[in-house]
Amino acid sequence: MFLNPLMLFGISAVSIPIIIHMLNKRKFERVVWAAMRFLKVSVEQNQRRIQVEDMLLLLLRCLLVLLIVMVLSRPVLNAVAAALGRSPVTAVIVLDNSASMCTTDGVESRFGSAKKAAEEVLRSLPNGSAVAVILGFNDKYELIPKPSYDLTLVATRVKDAPLYDRPTNLYPAVRAAIDLLAGEPSTVKEIYVISDGQASGFQQLADIRKQLEDKKNQIRPHIILVGRTEDKNLAVTAVRMDPGIAAVNQPLRVDVRIRNFGKNEARDVPVSIQVDGDPAMDQASIDVIPPGEEKGLSLFAKLKSEGYHVITARTDADHVPADDSRTVAVRAVKAVKVLLIDGDTGREARDSEVFYLKHALRSVPRSQWEDYYIKLPIKLPTEAETSRFEDFDAVVAANVTDFSTGVVNQLATYVKNGGALWVFPGDRLNVNFYNEQLYTRTGLLPAMFGPAVGDAKSTEKWGSLSDRAFDHEIVAVWKDPAAGALSSGKIFRYLTLIPDAAAEKRSKGDGRSDVRVIARFSDDSPAMIERNVGMGRVIQWATTADTDWNDLGARAGIYVPLVNRTLGYMVARQDERLTIRTGTPFTYTAPIELANKDVQINKRARGWSDTAKELNEVSESRRVEMVDGVPTIAFADTNFAGPYEIKGENTTIRFAAQADPDESNMELVSSEQVKVMESFAHVVRWTPGMSMADTIDQVRTGTEIWFPLAIIVLILATAETFLAHWFSKSK
Repeated sequence: MFLNPLMLFGISAVSIPIIIHMLNKRKFERVVWAAMRFLKVSVEQNQRRIQVEDMLLLLLRCLLVLLIVMVLSRPVLNAVAAALGRSPVTAVIVLDNSASMCTTDGVESRFGSAKKAAEEVLRSLPNGSAVAVILGFNDKYELIPKPSYDLTLVATRVKDAPLYDRPTNLYPAVRAAIDLLAGEPSTVKEIYVISDGQASGFQQLADIRKQLEDKKNQIRPHIILVGRTEDKNLAVTAVRMDPGIAAVNQPLRVDVRIRNFGKNEARDVPVSIQVDGDPAMDQASIDVIPPGEEKGLSLFAKLKSEGYHVITARTDADHVPADDSRTVAVRAVKAVKVLLIDGDTGREARDSEVFYLKHALRSVPRSQWEDYYIKLPIKLPTEAETSRFEDFDAVVAANVTDFSTGVVNQLATYVKNGGALWVFPGDRLNVNFYNEQLYTRTGLLPAMFGPAVGDAKSTEKWGSLSDRAFDHEIVAVWKDPAAGALSSGKIFRYLTLIPDAAAEKRSKGDGRSDVRVIARFSDDSPAMIERNVGMGRVIQWATTADTDWNDLGARAGIYVPLVNRTLGYMVARQDERLTIRTGTPFTYTAPIELANKDVQINKRARGWSDTAKELNEVSESRRVEMVDGVPTIAFADTNFAGPYEIKGENTTIRFAAQADPDESNMELVSSEQVKVMESFAHVVRWTPGMSMADTIDQVRTGTEIWFPLAIIVLILATAETFLAHWFSKSK
C-alpha cells in the first residue's frame, strides 16, 4: 500500500475516541446500605456485558475514524489490483526526436525503436488513462498538448511524429511535462522520457533531477533508453565559401570539414560537392582522420547562372545518415559594382589613392577589364553628393577628407540596409570628422582613429602584419605557409585603431556580431577591423590603400588576395543569412517586386524513420510583408536540415539549414549518470520484444481503494449508531 503524508497524519486521529472513552469512563460512588448485598449479585452479573459493549463501540468508532482518514487520502493498493483493476493514469510521453535519433543499427533507427517503446507504454496503461505527448529536442513542441483519453489517436500521432534535425536538450520538455501534469486532478501521474541517451540530451541532468524529486510524491518518472552504442560516425561538420565573390562561371572555393566521432581512425574518406542537387561537381578524399579529430579540404564549384544556389558536401553513408551531408546557400552574381571614392587623384595615374586597389580587384589583362565581373567606377568626394549608393554592392572611401551631412546620412542608411563600406585612411583624412560623425554619431566605424604611428618617409624603420592572428575568415588562408607570408609587406605608417570596447567585449561570445579584428600588426595592434551594422558591414583599415604608408600594393602575392577576399567577405554580408541553424527563423530581404505578395516555401526533408529514408514534403505559403519599409520573408519552420526553396512570381530564392555539428557526437550518458537517473526515476533499457507492461507494472503505484472504503465507512457508521442506541436501552 502507498501511504501519503496526509494519511500518516490523519491516523493519529484514531486516538480521539480512546481519549473520550477514558475521560467518560463510568465512575461508581460507594454507598453502604442494608439491601446492598442483594444488588451486588446483579451488578456482578451485568458488569462483563457492559464492558464488552463499551469495547465494541470503542473499536467501531476508532475504525470509523481510521477509514475516514484513508478515504480522504485516497490510498492505492497493489495487492488488490487483479481483483479491482488498476486506476487510470494521467501520463505525459516526452519523445526525443532530435537528429541523433536517426542513428540505425542497419535495420531500424533509434527513432523507430522509440516510437515502438511509446506504443508499448500506451498498451501498458489502465483503461480510462489519458496521455499527452511532447516532442523533446533543445526546445519543446506539444504534439498532443493536453492529456487525451483517445489512446488510439495518441498512438497514431506518435507513429506519424516527425524526426527533426535539431540538437538535444530534454530539460525544457521535462519541465513542460511537469507543468502540464500540475494542472491535472488525477492521483496517479507519470512521465515517460524516451530517448537514445545521448549525453548532450541530458546536459541538464541535475536540473531534471531536482524538478522530478520536488514532485516525487505526485509524479512517477520513467526514463526509457533505446538504441545501441554507435562506435563509428564520420560527419560533415562545416561547409564554408572561401571569402570571395560568388560570380557566374567563376571558380568558387568551398572548404569542407569532416570530423571522426568514432573510436577508430578513418582512412581514404571520400568528399564531394554538388550544386543544386546535380551530380558531383568536384570530389577528393582525406587520407586519414584519427578518432576525435577533424580535417578539411578545399573543393571547387562553378555556378552556371545568376541567382540563388545550394552547394551540398557529402561523404560516404554510415549508421548516422543525418550528418553525412551538409548544405550551404549562396547567391551568384553576374557583376559586382564597387564605387571607389578617390580622396587624392595625384598628378599621375599611379599617384591615385585607388590605383593599386583597382588593379588588384581586376587582376586580369587590361583588355579584359570591360567584360570582367567586377565593375569599378571611380568618383571624387565632391561627386558623392549625387551618387546613389544603393546601386553599388560596396563603397570604398580612400583618403577622403570628409563628407557632407547628407552623404553621411545616406551612407548610414545604405549600410544598415545591407550595403558595404570600406574605409582607408591617409594624409588628407580629417580624423575628428570620422570619429565624431562616422564613429560616434552614426556608429558606422568599428573603431576610432587614434594617433599616427611611424614615418611614411622612413626606409629604415617599418613594421609588418602579424603572422599569428589568422582567426578571421579573410586571413585564414595564410595559415598555410604555401600561401606566402603577410609579414613580408612593410608598414611605414598607420593610424591606431581604438575599437568600441563594449562592442568588442560582446563579440567574444559570438564571432559574427559587433566588432571583430581581422588582422593585426606585428606589435599586436589592430590593422583591420570590421563591424556589422544592421544588415550591412563596415571594414576599417589602419593604413593606406596606396603605397604612401606601406608597400603592400607593390606585393601582388599579398595585396591581390587580401583585397579580393576582403571585398568578397563584405558583399556576402546579407547572403550570410541564406544559411542558418536548424530551428532558427529565416528572415531575408526579398526583391521589391515580391512586396505584399504570397510566396511558396518548399522543403524535401528526410524523415529518417527507417532505412527507407522517406521524404517528407514541407510546403507552406507566406506573405512577403513590409517591415520598416523593406520587403521581408519570414519563415520559422526550419526543423529539417538541407536546402529550402522559395518560389514567387518569376523569382526563386534558395536557403539552407544546417544541423548543430555537436549532435553528431554519439557519446551516451555514463554509468554514473545512469545511477543518478535511477535515484529519482525508473530507468529501462528498452530492447525490441520487451514487454513494457510487465516492466512498468512492477513499479506502478497500484489501484485506488477509496471508494470501497467509503462504502465500508457508511456500513460501520450505521452499525455504530444502531448498537449505541441498542446498548443504551434499559436492561
